[in-house]
Amino acid sequence: MFRALYFKEWKEKALLFFFEMGILVLLILAQFVFREKKDIQEWLIYAVLMLFFPFAALILGAAGFEAEYRQGAWAYLFSRPVGRGTIWLAKFAALLSMLTALWLVFAALWAAAPGIREIRAWPMLGKAGLTLESVIPWWSILLSVFLLTVAFSLSLLHERQFNILFVSIGAGLFLPAAVWAVMNSRAGGFMAWLSPERALPTFLVCLVLVALAFAAASILALAKSDFSQPRNLTFGFVRWFVPFLVLALAGTAAWALLTPVPGGRYLYHFAFSQGDAYYVTHRGVFKYSAAADRVQWLAKGKSFGFGWAMDSSGGKIAYTAYDIKSKKDIEEVLWVVNADGSGRKKILGRGVRENEWPQDVSIMNLLMSPDGAKVAILSSSYRNKPKARRSPPLWLAYADGTRLESLPDDPALFGDARAYCWVRLVAWVQAGTSVLLEKRTSPSPSSFSLWLYDLGGRTARMLLDNAVTASWLSPISPDGELLAVKYQKGLKGPWQLAVLDFRTMATTDITGSAAEPQGQVSSQISWEPKGTRIAYVSRRKQAEGPDVYFLVVYSLTAQKSLAERRMTKTEGAAQLYAPSWTGDGARIVVLDREANGLRIFGPDLNETERIAFPPRMGPPYGLTIVGNHALVQDNVTDSLWRCDLVKKTWKRLY
Repeated sequence: MFRALYFKEWKEKALLFFFEMGILVLLILAQFVFREKKDIQEWLIYAVLMLFFPFAALILGAAGFEAEYRQGAWAYLFSRPVGRGTIWLAKFAALLSMLTALWLVFAALWAAAPGIREIRAWPMLGKAGLTLESVIPWWSILLSVFLLTVAFSLSLLHERQFNILFVSIGAGLFLPAAVWAVMNSRAGGFMAWLSPERALPTFLVCLVLVALAFAAASILALAKSDFSQPRNLTFGFVRWFVPFLVLALAGTAAWALLTPVPGGRYLYHFAFSQGDAYYVTHRGVFKYSAAADRVQWLAKGKSFGFGWAMDSSGGKIAYTAYDIKSKKDIEEVLWVVNADGSGRKKILGRGVRENEWPQDVSIMNLLMSPDGAKVAILSSSYRNKPKARRSPPLWLAYADGTRLESLPDDPALFGDARAYCWVRLVAWVQAGTSVLLEKRTSPSPSSFSLWLYDLGGRTARMLLDNAVTASWLSPISPDGELLAVKYQKGLKGPWQLAVLDFRTMATTDITGSAAEPQGQVSSQISWEPKGTRIAYVSRRKQAEGPDVYFLVVYSLTAQKSLAERRMTKTEGAAQLYAPSWTGDGARIVVLDREANGLRIFGPDLNETERIAFPPRMGPPYGLTIVGNHALVQDNVTDSLWRCDLVKKTWKRLY
């Protein structure tokens, strides 16, 4: 009986289907008539995707129960030995197959005309906040199916097809527009603006759920209503539709909040202080304490995802977030909070020193002083061209919120005439009277240098040319007196490893001396807790074959390598090693994807054991040692795992 009803619907709607097919064929032929005029071709594609298919779907859907009203055939339809739900599904399946046939004709054109497939930028939609670069217009397909479902569901309620078409257009356009407006508002977290990679999937999920709400209400109205009383039929539909719509919107909100999407979640390790590791996520800032073996939230929020700057020292944490009231009303906020999460205080931002801090710049980088009393701030103004009027790039804020000082713009440091200059605060030195900065300039040939800014004299001087910090995290020794740096002898020479003594500002070579094997030092170093040894990865050329990566342990007191171990020939595996000393300095842990686990070595680099990664963990990266615990990040889900190096057990922390 389902098949009979299906083909009956095809027979009744055949004229309407072929009429729409004729219009589509005319639009397709126009593509070849105007093949030399790309602008007209592009507008014709827009007409097909944004006008033809949505309205074709609306017309087909609005005609769903038109024959039963026109011929008064309700009694005949319900007399068939089949349930009313099956009747609804058979008629809808027939109309959906007609719409599918129209799409298949367009798909044939899509496959046969390469010029149309190349129209991928969709500038009109880009103005609406959408970024669509798929070769298949899934958004238009889903929109047409959504409108077909809405119109067909409503066609049950009235005999006049024009009225149904009008109401379907209103409902089919108003609901998506309202959802998109909410996603652009504060209530929706400005999702369409701040997180477009999440906004479009959320919008499409909402369309699917709302379409199901229409369909469910229509089926229940058909199954339970008395068609002799049209008003009761409409009330019955509304009575079912309202709760289903609420469930659809709640499901959309739950999907937006809980479902991870590419770029929607992130996890960054930004500091290691007083035995705790600090991370920033899309949900805020937290720390992991090895003593408590748990995650503690220090600040929760949703506005950390772009341009954040954070640091921890002296028992305090400084971090930036954004107070967003509208697209035109965004305020960057600097917070300072105790390491235990207490005493959060706003240092800069809305309502705090607004007249002192320039409104047209953002905080690029910040650095807590060792005692936690001050915050050195580097603003974005140094990126401006040297001749442009700009605000001072260096600032000094007090953690108690009492003072904010601007430091003079030293042209020796910030006045480079190159097109691009990138500067980063590295460390407080000389008993807090100076700060060390790393500077990189481009275009090619790029230059690298380390600078010292005297907070008392308000001047800067270059310490090392052609040198950078040896690693992004923890390049400073545990006692805060030494800095591991990499430098080049010549623009094309290999990167060598050295240490800079903050007391004397003198450097001591580690790999550049004649006693040490020559090689290219990778950006991975680890200080032994007592600060007397360094573990690092070195790439060395071979007479034949690819380069080989070695793990090396160097003693600063003996001024020589104590041990080295040949590890791999694969650069990708070596870049993830992140060698890390355990809290007692007795072992070195390495993250090795090739071995599918953590490899543990003694100070002599003899391997003592391996601990396999848990099966549920995705590709691992970002090894951090906290006491006798190893923290590893999941590259797919941005989750955080803890490995107890004593019990050899894994636990997912976040």
